Amino acid sequence: MRFIVLLLFFSSLSTASAQRLKFSEWKNLTTSGKLPKECHLMHSNNNLDLVRYKGKYYLAFRTAPTHYASKKVKLYVVSSYDLDKWEYETEVSLGRDQREPRFAVYHDTLNLYFFTGGKSMFSFEPHEMLMCRSVGGHSWTAPQSTNLDGFVPWRLRERNDTLYMSAYDGRNLYNTKHHSNLRLFYTTSATAFQPFTQAPQIDAEHAEEGEFIFDKKGDLFATVRLESSGALICKADNCNIGTWKKVKSRNKYDSALLFDHNDDIYLVSRRNNDGYMNRYTDSVLTKRQQIHNMIRYWFTSKVTSIFKLNKQDLSLSLVSDLPSTGDNAFPGIVKIDDNKYVLMNYSSNIKGRKKVWFTGQLGRTYIYMTTMTFEPEQLGMSER
Repeated sequence: MRFIVLLLFFSSLSTASAQRLKFSEWKNLTTSGKLPKECHLMHSNNNLDLVRYKGKYYLAFRTAPTHYASKKVKLYVVSSYDLDKWEYETEVSLGRDQREPRFAVYHDTLNLYFFTGGKSMFSFEPHEMLMCRSVGGHSWTAPQSTNLDGFVPWRLRERNDTLYMSAYDGRNLYNTKHHSNLRLFYTTSATAFQPFTQAPQIDAEHAEEGEFIFDKKGDLFATVRLESSGALICKADNCNIGTWKKVKSRNKYDSALLFDHNDDIYLVSRRNNDGYMNRYTDSVLTKRQQIHNMIRYWFTSKVTSIFKLNKQDLSLSLVSDLPSTGDNAFPGIVKIDDNKYVLMNYSSNIKGRKKVWFTGQLGRTYIYMTTMTFEPEQLGMSER
């Protein structure tokens, strides 16, 4: 009898600490009428980032005729005190593609990083990595070079008064001339970046989108997209953050965003509804196998999902799928209070018919927003 009582007691402790995610209604920001009149939206609205700075929320996003490169692309930055009424901040229009806007608050300044691409929808041509800075009063500096031409920024995070950025060399990404070079850069000025180590953190073939985060111990955790074969899940100890331990996955985690809650780490990314991205178990894939993986991936459906990271074995477990279809992901997140976050994502119409990824990339996409809350999950006696 005592054993049963103890079992119930410890069971109640474990369930009391369990949590579930609750989402408010998903709102379509691009059709809400709440964006400033200066924002002239096109069919494809994607590639967003979100940050809170001096009591305001700042949103950066890309608008273009399609998912692909174009001379008509614009990057907009808007701001809001309440996530309802938005004010115009600035725009970047350079007559070529602009992607991967990334905010970084550093030394009490708000900085925005992005890269310029090509003009043709049929090629991926990283050109310059640029940055601009808010100077207050809805004014921003002109874009300036970071001297990292050809690199694509993915995430910036501060640790011990140093700003770190993950970036990968995107030149020749889809041909045999590509040289994998995914690495950490660092700066104490927000403008002049240096490589953290002489060798890249990841030199695997077609490595991209090196998402990373630090936990409370200062250990680094990361995901890396392998364009034709899946992903890497990585860890580096706080005393040696330049050396990444790598675990390979046949799943592909596109548009990755890591965030922490009570020192647990979660991933928001695109998920393939058709199972593994990489259907082959070979340790080294042939070019034919890689091409087959990529073509199949384009013509299967995707959903944006939340995963939880197991820090011990570097595995990811699915927590929740989010309303999304067609072309989707590239999320942004900001913490509101101890258990609440505002989460943004882009997707094809979540109330329309379901689409495969490639079809979605050619059509309309929208920016959606929700409030996400971590709630304790209490179980009654009858449920135990």
